[in-house]
Amino acid sequence: MPTAAEKNALYFLAAVALVGGGARAVANTRFSGLVDASERLGVNDTGSMGERAIAAQIAAADSARGARSRRPQKGSRRKSSSRPNADSSFGDREPRIPSRIVPPRPPPSVDVNRATQAELERLPRVGPALARRIIAWREQHGPYRSLDDLRHVRGIGPSTIALLAPVVTF
Repeated sequence: MPTAAEKNALYFLAAVALVGGGARAVANTRFSGLVDASERLGVNDTGSMGERAIAAQIAAADSARGARSRRPQKGSRRKSSSRPNADSSFGDREPRIPSRIVPPRPPPSVDVNRATQAELERLPRVGPALARRIIAWREQHGPYRSLDDLRHVRGIGPSTIALLAPVVTF
């Protein structure tokens, strides 16, 4: 037989599960409503919910970009066009939404034990002063063995280590 404290804990967990499920259902309903509204604006409705959401965002950005480009700039004269409200970036053709997004290539890795100051400066959050400190620590204490050794350099903290981890070697 569960104790009173155990019953209260079970009630609490059940309440959290119900509230979480309800919040998720409301969020899905609102999100699908936004996607459906964007589809009525002419966005292609094929594909998964994620692809449709990305297509809706791209269409909204293109629409905003088109509205901004149609607005005359202050102090400039707009040339008249045979087609009013024409978005000059697409002409008569519809904007194409890429079928897949290609991830960017990772930057080349840098060996911190052999890198020059210029090579170190290409790393994220590493400027000339920090590059000089990295080289000075290397000359004073020997080669770096791991990311923990880089933490000894003044100016390199946990967030910088997280950015450097994928792009440095030892």
